[in-house]
Amino acid sequence: MRESAPHWLQRSVDDGLGCYVHIPFCDRICPYCDFAVVLYRDAPLRRYMAALLREIDGAGLHAAAPPPRPLQTLYLGGGTPSALPRAELEALLRAIFERYAIRPGSIECTLEANPARNVDDLPAWREAGVNRLSVGVQSLDDADLHRLGRAHTSDQAIEFCVAARDAGFSNVSIDLIAGAPGQDETSFVRTLAKVIALRVDHMSIYGLTIEAGTPYATWYGRDPSVFPDDDDLASMLDTAHDVLSDAGFVHYEISNFARPGFESAHNVGYWRQRDCVAFGASAAGYKSGVRYRNHRDFDAYCSAIESGQQARADEERLEPWARLGEAAMLALRTSAGMEADDFRERFAVPITVVYARAAEKCMAAGLLEQDARGMRLTRRGRLLANTVCAEFLVPQRLPMVTR
Repeated sequence: MRESAPHWLQRSVDDGLGCYVHIPFCDRICPYCDFAVVLYRDAPLRRYMAALLREIDGAGLHAAAPPPRPLQTLYLGGGTPSALPRAELEALLRAIFERYAIRPGSIECTLEANPARNVDDLPAWREAGVNRLSVGVQSLDDADLHRLGRAHTSDQAIEFCVAARDAGFSNVSIDLIAGAPGQDETSFVRTLAKVIALRVDHMSIYGLTIEAGTPYATWYGRDPSVFPDDDDLASMLDTAHDVLSDAGFVHYEISNFARPGFESAHNVGYWRQRDCVAFGASAAGYKSGVRYRNHRDFDAYCSAIESGQQARADEERLEPWARLGEAAMLALRTSAGMEADDFRERFAVPITVVYARAAEKCMAAGLLEQDARGMRLTRRGRLLANTVCAEFLVPQRLPMVTR
């Protein structure tokens, strides 16, 4: 029998705090990946974990005391966090929970997991406080997986998700890629059908992006015909909306679908510009309008911590108009869109005035709809979201907002 939804999103508030921890290790580096990752080796792992735990503890790093606001989400991303040895992961979670005085299981705690790795550790992860899994499935078509450079098969991915249920996980999300080389809509729809049959709770579907400097960029430069074109990709994403909506999923953000009550509170925190503390190489945080990022380079991050310095490599204080523009762009990615009452409360601005020109232009193109509640993307607008969001990044100048 299916357990009730956790409703972590409904339990979260804008004044709450999120935490992101980056684990950069992977057994292999996927040819499309541009994240800060390194190959898994024992010696670098030991060095990194010592630095990471020291950063979390704050000893000698001029770190401020934990903020009085409550920690409400924790997200372990990578890389492959599930590649950590069981004892290392348990120590990491314990350090976070102790620093923020959190009882394991009392907040949304997500672990990104590779279905080719450490399936026997699933019960231990749950015991340590992980209550949400984000499984890097990418596809349930073996030909797609081979071209994506993944180490697992379709059967392994399915077996991992089943094992997660058997271990007691009642909140399982999977990632899928649309637009893989050689992929067509037929194979993509087959994957969707298999995922629906697995009865997962959440799905993130990302259109493949060709990142400069990756093996895929070289492949694309040599033979772009192997990759689905923009129209094919748009058709896949449009089909995903219909198929998953019919299966009971809510399309609550452009790339994210959830059964009601299983929305990712951590990700919603990003979209609502909630403060988020970040630990680890390349990890990005946000505090009261200041965005910061730790050293991306593995050695630079570890060396900074080892020498008693902060891990932070750079920071940017957003001007009020930039915060408003970013909030508009992020809100438009969600199904709720820009809600007039919300923006009046958060920024003391009427969106119908601040964004009159942008709204008129996008509505004339059929990309945006507007009513008394606010503005949101149309179905066509979702497929051209970057175009719409660009129109809203710079608001019309008004007496400036504060927050």
